[in-house]
Amino acid sequence: MLLLVLPLATTFLNKQNHENRSHQPPRLGETIPYVSNIWQYMTNNRLFMTRVRQILKETPIVQCQLGPMNTYLVTGSSNVSLGFRSSFTSEPWILRILENAGGYTSTDMAHYYADRSGATSRPRRGPSELLPPEKRIWHTSHRMHDDTLIHARPINAFATSFQGFFAQELEAFPASEWVENIEIFSFLKSNMTAAATRAVVGPRIMDQNPDFIDAFWQYEKTPATLAFGLPPWINRRAVRIRDRFGAICREWYDLADRDFDWEGPDREADWEPNFGSQVSKGLALWAKSFAFSSQSIGGAFALLLSGLHSNVIPICGWVMFELLQNPELYLAVKEEITEAEITNQDSKVYFDHQKLTSLPLLQSVFTEVMRLHVSVLITRTSMENVTIAGYTLPKGSIVQAPTEVAHLDESTWGKPGHPASEFWGYRHVKEIETADETGNVVKKLEFFMSGKTGTFFPYGGGISICAGRFIANAEVLLAVSMLVSRFDIEFVEWVKPDGSFSERAAIDDIRYANAVAKPPDRDMKVRWRRLW
Repeated sequence: MLLLVLPLATTFLNKQNHENRSHQPPRLGETIPYVSNIWQYMTNNRLFMTRVRQILKETPIVQCQLGPMNTYLVTGSSNVSLGFRSSFTSEPWILRILENAGGYTSTDMAHYYADRSGATSRPRRGPSELLPPEKRIWHTSHRMHDDTLIHARPINAFATSFQGFFAQELEAFPASEWVENIEIFSFLKSNMTAAATRAVVGPRIMDQNPDFIDAFWQYEKTPATLAFGLPPWINRRAVRIRDRFGAICREWYDLADRDFDWEGPDREADWEPNFGSQVSKGLALWAKSFAFSSQSIGGAFALLLSGLHSNVIPICGWVMFELLQNPELYLAVKEEITEAEITNQDSKVYFDHQKLTSLPLLQSVFTEVMRLHVSVLITRTSMENVTIAGYTLPKGSIVQAPTEVAHLDESTWGKPGHPASEFWGYRHVKEIETADETGNVVKKLEFFMSGKTGTFFPYGGGISICAGRFIANAEVLLAVSMLVSRFDIEFVEWVKPDGSFSERAAIDDIRYANAVAKPPDRDMKVRWRRLW
């Protein structure tokens, strides 16, 4: 009897499994289950994304096994926009980042796992909804980031501090003398990192650690791969680099906290030399309010610095590359930014960062670089059953929207003579007619990006949209404007990472996974002369 039942049962189960699979999105194949896709994602991201783009041309949703995570990759404006609604959360992905890329302790992670009330002011229904507001770690974190990264005061303070520190870096070059063999991206990785770090956390962390910049750029490569939570034996080197940089941040924090008077007048100062900005002090105070360990606070500052530098500096490098390859575009931007110049009491020229963000051509160039080089998998988890592209996904499904697919869509971005895959500085402006002060009709450029929801999302979207986006925008535009206005710059040649001549221009570095703006795999050698 058993011999008769087993074949029938096997046939029934196989048929049921086939029917279940037929109601699921197609799957991105892999040679070795649980290994092939994540390995390619980590080691040859360009090839991985080429496969993803190819299959998403045929279907707006595809399943993909990335190590331990089964994800659904989606494209299309409406499908991407669904992920930014309240039925999705980024909390599980943030937990992975904090624990694996930040190195938070299990004791401190327990605060996050215990709080299911969410980030909004109104708590979600459930066991955590009765928590006192000050004990809701997701909500207080969100509010702290709003207060220190989004409000006008901290953004204005950062713009002032950054310009001052970056000016010091630029003034190290002699005025009116040509300096040879400047590699633009290497310069930015060193000097822009130094200026922005001092502006946000003060000078002590660099004074205490002469190798801080090298340690940071080693760490910068690790968060994306660490976040997936692969076994330590696979990511041993990345874990070691994370722990080293986390220790640098922890030791700095311990000394800064010891020496700082939290009840004194510097607590409200926009900048002071111990903790730096309100961004830094706000993070420290919030972490202290939950009695975080020094290890976790060090990890928090490591992630803060990663967010500060990892996207901004590559984007700034790409903007400079594109301007210097196109002398006509370079001169047009150089003329445009004069509209944002201001003279302070010290008679030095600075820039109004708010004015810079309103300059149409500069904004178009910046947006175009973001479109081409920000490559992020925006990751959300469904909090209920959801329907995407006709498929019903169960509660707890991980949905990822690759910016690279949406940002390179030809039907959205292509223009005659300017395919979506190529840089075109004027892609996001249009020419309009307007009356000048005397009433004469004149033509001018206007920045234009309306109707792009779900097709352009370099900072994500919804409640989890990047809180530091305004400071990031200000930093890029200020750095570019300061370089363009203060220097005569001449292109010399492209060089490889070892400084040797390269026969081709830079492209995206394939080693970087979909978590940050992709840096260039080549550098641009220039000669420059400081004008003032």
